[in-house]
Amino acid sequence: MNRATRILPLLLAATLLAGCEQVSEYTGELPDLKLVLYSFVRPDSMVRVDVHQTRYFSNNSSELPREVTGEVHVNGQLAGTLYPTPRSPWELAVQHVADVYPRPGDRVRVTARAEGMPEASAEVTVPADTVPIRVDTTLLGNPGKLERVHYTLHINDTARERHYYRLIVETETYEVVDGERYNSTRHYAFSPENDPLLVGSNNTWINEDVVPNRYHIFTNETFEGTGYTMRVSAGARNTTRFEYAHDGQTIGQRNVMKHHVTVVRIDEDTYLHLKSLMLLEMGEGVMEPVQVHANVHGGVGIIGYAVYSTVTFEMPEVHVQESGYIN
Repeated sequence: MNRATRILPLLLAATLLAGCEQVSEYTGELPDLKLVLYSFVRPDSMVRVDVHQTRYFSNNSSELPREVTGEVHVNGQLAGTLYPTPRSPWELAVQHVADVYPRPGDRVRVTARAEGMPEASAEVTVPADTVPIRVDTTLLGNPGKLERVHYTLHINDTARERHYYRLIVETETYEVVDGERYNSTRHYAFSPENDPLLVGSNNTWINEDVVPNRYHIFTNETFEGTGYTMRVSAGARNTTRFEYAHDGQTIGQRNVMKHHVTVVRIDEDTYLHLKSLMLLEMGEGVMEPVQVHANVHGGVGIIGYAVYSTVTFEMPEVHVQESGYIN
């Protein structure tokens, strides 16, 4: 092979690489705008719907749909109309509510419309049963300095049908000063303790050993008609109580920490939606495009249900001083 023959492939490769860096302006037509709806209907709770509109890669506008109208039907009958509630001006969605409180077993249909976009709607049936759970605790640390809590969670699933779940463990902290509550915060953080359902090893839809189960969703595929026990843990500290002097008075204060352990029964559409979001968020440039699962006709998004079963634990209390713990 002569020198010219050897150089030709290198020149061709360089030309192709240079082409990869070229920026081209998109001149095709963009799809029509559509409404995006998100609502998770809870039994005996007000219907709330986040409404925004589709955005495309060439449009950086954060404009929200204007004059959204809509209705909520329950079991085929008009039950209420949607109206907006105040939200922060920088949020990319406007929440609309309806004075409708579905009951277990109700079939709920949400419909919304806005000028310049087609009508969007979806329907979901709220399950008639709840999620029976029992939670046992194991505290780690000495009585005056709690460090961690292990939870043993028992889910009773006796129905002979496929169910879908999400596990949420939240830590809540707040201060109580002379009976008034201040500085309340709540965050979602816990360890699944390598539970096989929470890492998705029983699921065949995607390999969650590669794609982490960041939403902690699972099915009853392995315990349908029976039940399941899982173990999780979360960081913790004691609830503290102390007194201090202010304007000649003794003020009592409690710094409270609580954990809320929640099993949420969700519908299949919500489960698949969260699954597709995980794939999208974990996607690499070489993988095929991910289609985010939706069930809204004429628009985009999810109208699903969420049935919550929650057990709340307040961390053990100790009386403290500035110098340390009181025995």
